[in-house]
Amino acid sequence: MTRAPRRGAARAMLLVFALVPMTALVATGSARAGGVAVSVGSVLATDGGQPEFDTRLVAMKPQFDSLFRYSSYRLMKQEHRGLDWGQGASFDIPGGRYLVIAPKELRDARVSMQVMLLEGGRPLVDTSVALRDHGVLLLGGPKQEEGVLIIVIGADTE
Repeated sequence: MTRAPRRGAARAMLLVFALVPMTALVATGSARAGGVAVSVGSVLATDGGQPEFDTRLVAMKPQFDSLFRYSSYRLMKQEHRGLDWGQGASFDIPGGRYLVIAPKELRDARVSMQVMLLEGGRPLVDTSVALRDHGVLLLGGPKQEEGVLIIVIGADTE
């Protein structure tokens, strides 16, 4: 699988699918009837200094270790929202960015959704994705402070 660069994040974004339990990032409450619980987490990945792994991400540690090569991971922000199918929502992301997510449908235990990451009104990523219900999508690559931002998107229909 493709690995993110260690330093100087790539200009292009890296989409990585990880099948992990959602207990780390999805609220324990269920989605509204006929909708989906969407969770968005912003993780700062850095090198140098003392290695650190945020305990709130512990369920995803094997995926971070196998997909990325940073020494530290810190959850900077996390939001949970219950959305109806076809309803879009905007999530603020550190660094003046925002993420727009619109869940489309649940088919064959996969949640399809439109995902757009914008910075200053300019789209950095605009794509349709389908992830396993209760799964997560890792979107990595934008520079942030002294490292790289990894955006964790989760969907849970139960």
